[in-house]
Amino acid sequence: NDSAGQPLTALPTGSFLREVLQAAMPDAGAVDYLSLLKHPLTGAGRDTAQCRVLARQAELALWRDYRRVGGWAAAARAAREKAKIRAGVMPPHLTSPARGEESGLCSPEDLAQWLAWIAAQFEPVTASWHEPLPLDTRIRQHLVLAERMAATDASAGDQRLWRDAAGEAAALWLDEWQQAAKDFPALTGADYLRLFTGLSRGVTVRPRHGQHPRLSILGPLEARLDHADLMILGGLNEGVWPPEPPIDPWLSRPMKADFKLPLPERRIGLSAHDFVQLASAPQVLLTRARRVGTSPAVPSRFLLQLDAVLQALGYQDAANDALACPDPWREWARQLDEPPPDAIKPCERPSPRPPLAHRPKSLRVTEISVWQRNPYAIYARHILKLEKLDSIDKVINAAERGTMVHAALEQFLTRYKDTWPEAPLDALLALGREAFAPFRDQPQVAAFWWPRFAQTAQWFVAEEARRRQQGIRTLAVEAAGQMLCADGAFALRGRADRIDRLPDGALEIIDYKTGAAPSLKAVERGYEPQLPLLALMAEAGMFQGVGGATVGALSYWLLQGKREGETMQSVKKPEPVIVAALAGLERLLEKFADPATPYEAVPKPRLAPRYDDYAHLARLVEWGREEDEA
Repeated sequence: NDSAGQPLTALPTGSFLREVLQAAMPDAGAVDYLSLLKHPLTGAGRDTAQCRVLARQAELALWRDYRRVGGWAAAARAAREKAKIRAGVMPPHLTSPARGEESGLCSPEDLAQWLAWIAAQFEPVTASWHEPLPLDTRIRQHLVLAERMAATDASAGDQRLWRDAAGEAAALWLDEWQQAAKDFPALTGADYLRLFTGLSRGVTVRPRHGQHPRLSILGPLEARLDHADLMILGGLNEGVWPPEPPIDPWLSRPMKADFKLPLPERRIGLSAHDFVQLASAPQVLLTRARRVGTSPAVPSRFLLQLDAVLQALGYQDAANDALACPDPWREWARQLDEPPPDAIKPCERPSPRPPLAHRPKSLRVTEISVWQRNPYAIYARHILKLEKLDSIDKVINAAERGTMVHAALEQFLTRYKDTWPEAPLDALLALGREAFAPFRDQPQVAAFWWPRFAQTAQWFVAEEARRRQQGIRTLAVEAAGQMLCADGAFALRGRADRIDRLPDGALEIIDYKTGAAPSLKAVERGYEPQLPLLALMAEAGMFQGVGGATVGALSYWLLQGKREGETMQSVKKPEPVIVAALAGLERLLEKFADPATPYEAVPKPRLAPRYDDYAHLARLVEWGREEDEA
């Protein structure tokens, strides 16, 4: 029973009222919308379970994306347009019963209608957000919106929102505030939000009745009036006993003395009086925290003075502490958090062995390296069907930049495969603007990525002209192919950014990299077999428009927008690398065709992949630490 109570903002009712306002802002974001939709008091006219299902569908379809969806009305329009909201998009554990039945996912039309209904409720508040309105009007709008968002299909919003101690305290405070708001100046929505947030912190909610029959948490003034069998004085640190004296910005100490006002030292004296009175109880525990956050805490001056008096009276010395408790409280407290020694069972390295029927029958060439370095990632993605979720309101990243650059170069080479434009640089830049158009509202695109693409385009056009003069011709761009292995039991899929015909008739496989490229040593040793496997498919004639021929070059083009030009890396002797890649693939297929072969997580730590979306699922840190200690 804490007599200090809790601030309204720390309770569900207070947080709900604040989040309703934050979601009404014209510039509200995904976090504001989802914080409201996932709040336990939100019903939005539906059963609470169905409300959660709709909120999760909206999160996956609309707000885990770098394309911003601004406003409830825009979210409703986007919900109608997005075809990704369909059965199978959401993991099964996100479905929940609604209206007493196993409803599973809601239809896209239902989601769009629900968001449109919410947009209609928010429209009056959002539309008048920047207009100065009387305070009582602002409060009335706020309460109407909050009650509508709290309502369910079975209960009115006022019945759910203003119940319990927190609801009653909030209703009483808002009613008093509204009655006293007649002479208050007009406010915009932003001003009202700041005012509401600041004032609600001062509203304290206390329980009507004691929550514990034998334990109370009281302040010093209240504790003077109470008698307890055991008195615990907590927080005996400087700044708490006594509290820090307030700093008065208007009156100095001499000015207060002249006006006969109490000085800060008087509060310290009262705190000392409280300490002496409470420490004189029959049984007392004096406690303090040795650290506050990450910093050592300073003992209270009262505790230090008590130590000094006891030493002067001869009750304690360096060997004997008169204030030491006869019971080992600290050791008992430590044992509460320590499990028995035999109860600690470290997690083992995951080694799932799924049946052969569930093991993947097809992989991309980019996944073969993952299969070697971290088979567990293949297991999680292709057998458990787990995909990493994008972050909420994620920022456009380097992957999107690579997609834009690839799209522009693909269009240029496709359109001018057999011809050469009069102004090639202008033509490539025009195609680049089309590729970058969906992201033009992103500031980093205009400020950083487009200037880099302009540098890349200048280098690319010059390099392409040089290659054509040498007789090199592009045969395929973004060519997709598939090759059957293991007597047709496994399909290897791949997409080559570019395949060129060299003057001697051999092929060159080119991969564009807008970020870091694998080292040539890793490629030659078989740790990065993407290009060699693409070459294997090209020699077998698995790409449309590319006849089977010997591959004479494997190249990475690093298109990073450098002023001094881009970088080209090529494997000097591709033939043995291609042969080794085929042998490595056959070994992998033979190995995992055995049902006893596990999909281990990072079997060789020195070859661990740079990025691992499933490290937390494999609990890599836990068992990895145990292996390091062993």
